[in-house]
Amino acid sequence: MTRGDQRERDRAKNLKKQQDKLKSAGKQGDPLARNASDAAALAAKVEKKKAEEAKKLEEASKAEAVKRVEPKRTKSTATDPGLEALLDSGLSKGKKK
Repeated sequence: MTRGDQRERDRAKNLKKQQDKLKSAGKQGDPLARNASDAAALAAKVEKKKAEEAKKLEEASKAEAVKRVEPKRTKSTATDPGLEALLDSGLSKGKKK
């Protein structure tokens, strides 16, 4: 009688079981020392994040300062009134028929 791949499946199942057992073994060392090292790592991470935020803020302010503000363009209404009178002289200002 042949067993096929049952042996391979059993080996994989046993390997997974052994890995799960190692994971649930718990952490090594003194809990107070672990807490102190975790706190130090967290503080370093927070400081790094603050430095990145400050750098981004500084870059944004530099980009804003460099941005050139152009004056708003408006239509020029300073035309010669005499010219307007000549152009409008033949036109009627009533309703269009």
